[in-house]
Amino acid sequence: MSQKPSLLAPLVAGLIGLGVALGVVEAAVRLTVPSRSEAGPGWSDRPRFYFRSPQAPSMQDFPHEAVKPANVFRIATIGDSFTFAPYMQFTDTFPKKLEQMLNVGGSPRTAEVINYGVPAYSTSHEIPVVKTAIKEGADLIILQITLNDPEIKHHNPSGITENMQDKFGQLNLTGRKAWLASHWRTYGFVASRLHNSKTHQAYIDYFNDLFSNPRSWKQFTDSMSSIVQLARESKTPVVAVVFPLFGIPMDESYPFYALHEKVEQFMRGLGVPVLDVSAAYKGIPLDRLQVIPGVDRHPNEIAHRMAAEEIYLWLEGQRLLPNDFVIQEKFATRLGISGQRPWNPGGEAASKE
Repeated sequence: MSQKPSLLAPLVAGLIGLGVALGVVEAAVRLTVPSRSEAGPGWSDRPRFYFRSPQAPSMQDFPHEAVKPANVFRIATIGDSFTFAPYMQFTDTFPKKLEQMLNVGGSPRTAEVINYGVPAYSTSHEIPVVKTAIKEGADLIILQITLNDPEIKHHNPSGITENMQDKFGQLNLTGRKAWLASHWRTYGFVASRLHNSKTHQAYIDYFNDLFSNPRSWKQFTDSMSSIVQLARESKTPVVAVVFPLFGIPMDESYPFYALHEKVEQFMRGLGVPVLDVSAAYKGIPLDRLQVIPGVDRHPNEIAHRMAAEEIYLWLEGQRLLPNDFVIQEKFATRLGISGQRPWNPGGEAASKE
């Protein structure tokens, strides 16, 4: 009498093989994927405290005279959180860096670059800010444009919420899932990759929708047209500076080039000179540019200083600066107290290519 082959042995062998395979994968993940603490890195390079002058009416800038003094050349920078710069000292923002550069030439006059930026502002909120800047005697208006400017907000923001949950941020597991991920790293790795892929695409879709949705795009174009008309009526020169989003690396796969181009074409159609500072950040890792890497995507002190340099050089090239504020001495090095190599813009451009 023949016996039927037992199914138990193949089943056990299969389970053992699966266990070995999972163990090998887990070992590989532990060796190659660094662990990430949900509590953060345990250190911070953000300021220990933030300062402002007792006479300053807000956290935006130094106090300034409501009526511009006769010996002052005043630039107004209008924008959102990219101008205001959360988690930074206001003295490290691109308006203040630009102001420092304009004042190195020894002019008998003083240059003021006033930061009118308000976090969470859309272009629609900036119309009264432009009116204020014109009333306060701006000689030049810089409109800082971020790709979320077409957002429709029916309230008047004054800042961003501390510790606000980021719907496009990294995965933060809680409860049993967090416990499982801490003991089974493969699970945590796979869950994070799936989450990142989903939020990455949602991030792209969100900004593309702002520019394809007729309501949000119309709000942006109507508001910007009103701003430009105000500047024209007051005979105040106005320019625009477009910033990239620092949530995705600036390389060939950066998905928002078409949105940058749409903004530039619209602004040029209004007769407004436009500078896109994106090229300055091309190829630079995001953790060198984000104010809190992996947590907050606003530009940091490095990114602000680079923007100020690009804006200065562009304004000089556009002949929008009075001669007494043009920097006469530029150097390619700063390695000692004298004898530095002169700056050659053509040579610098060639060395980057």
